[in-house]
Amino acid sequence: MKSVYISSTHEDLKDHRNAVAEVLRNCSYNVDAMEKYPARDDRPKAASEADASNCDIYVGIFAWRYGYVPTEDNPEGKSITELEFLAAGRAQKPRLIFLLADDAAWPSSLRDAEREQDEGRRIRALRNHLKTTRWAAFFKSADDVAKQVLTAVLQYESTKRVGDMAAMDGIKSAAELGPSYLANIQQQIDQLGSVEFIALRLGPLPWWNTRLHLAAALASDFTEIRGIVLLDAESRFLAMASPLEIRRALSKALPKLEMAYLQSREQAPNSPWIAGEVDRILFSYPAAITAIFGRAEAEVKQVVTPAGLRELGLKSEAEVIEQFGTERGQLLNSDLVRRRAPFVVLMRDGNLEGVIDRAELASRIASTALQ
Repeated sequence: MKSVYISSTHEDLKDHRNAVAEVLRNCSYNVDAMEKYPARDDRPKAASEADASNCDIYVGIFAWRYGYVPTEDNPEGKSITELEFLAAGRAQKPRLIFLLADDAAWPSSLRDAEREQDEGRRIRALRNHLKTTRWAAFFKSADDVAKQVLTAVLQYESTKRVGDMAAMDGIKSAAELGPSYLANIQQQIDQLGSVEFIALRLGPLPWWNTRLHLAAALASDFTEIRGIVLLDAESRFLAMASPLEIRRALSKALPKLEMAYLQSREQAPNSPWIAGEVDRILFSYPAAITAIFGRAEAEVKQVVTPAGLRELGLKSEAEVIEQFGTERGQLLNSDLVRRRAPFVVLMRDGNLEGVIDRAELASRIASTALQ
């Protein structure tokens, strides 16, 4: 059971915090919040930071109060709520941020501008920071924020992080193949573990068709990678496909690529100084290329361009949603579920945020409806 920590100031957001906690508990999440502390607005700094660091998902709800500022071990004079936000970040926890909308009705007695000496400067600075650095959603009521938090949590749970694969970059950029030029490729592939999606860029350093086919073949044979997100040199989305589909498309365009790979597997030397099967394949691949094509790789290779990728007839398994600047914000589950592709690639301000598994999201939504 995943744990969610709800962080907010105390009195002004009590109803909102309770509404969020109720909807999450009804969906079988373990919810932790400040209510467990007798003195809630001046709860211990160390304990609050530990709570935020140890959760699975941090939810920050912010209105117009900066909150209690502990005096001990707090040289920068930050409030408990900001310290919790920072502690969750240091612990690399997902941080879901919800801000009271600027135009929402709100009592003046619950605004720092009317009651604190700084006239609201600190809470305005924190809100501006959250708006510009995080993907914040905006709410106007307790029910509104409860629904938005559940939407965000379900989306987060269904979003797969896109990993980096140094082994692929090595295969792309190495002047020659083999253990002398590509050290620890076997180890890097073995360490991928639960990585389901990786990203490959077709520039500025180009991918050759020989190397892209080899990388896709190794990924399909030796990893659990479900999809490769292909980007151009400016990190714009081109397509996403399984390693097997990329391998198939390249092989269909040039069948000898698959023949060379299969021969490199069959003829991989069983030598004690070459540790694993992947390294042995890399060792034998150049000779297999030469044997199948009658020429060395340098005379065979072709650069895979975005236009060339389309000509391969690659079947993309994902649609892309792109958000920029003021457009960024929370996505509606209904918009995601009604898409046709199995996956949705989320791009925000040119950055690849993750891959949303639509089937998993739909399943989670259905499960919550049955609670």
